[in-house]
Amino acid sequence: MQARQLHNRFTTSLINNTTNFINNNFDFNLKKQSQIQVKQMPLMQLEFFAEQSFQKKYSVVITMLNDNQLHGKFISQVNKNKFVFKMTSTFFEIVTLDQLKSINLV
Repeated sequence: MQARQLHNRFTTSLINNTTNFINNNFDFNLKKQSQIQVKQMPLMQLEFFAEQSFQKKYSVVITMLNDNQLHGKFISQVNKNKFVFKMTSTFFEIVTLDQLKSINLV
């Protein structure tokens, strides 16, 4: 009887320790995440930086929300939040400020 209790205690302890180890050290992403928070410059700051970069023809690096970085210049402003960004002489991108994570001067 006592051997059986020790065996059950050992088994329970082993299962609990293994489960705790897995939970603490591995992320299987089993929980459904409704919103992923991405650190982003405040929209007013993005507006200011984009406007200033466009007016003064600064060369900048923009970082998109998916961490893609583009190097070039803002060449046209469609509206308050939308710009045409020129990367090479033949490659342009229409950029909306809510798609940007940051704007950095080169």
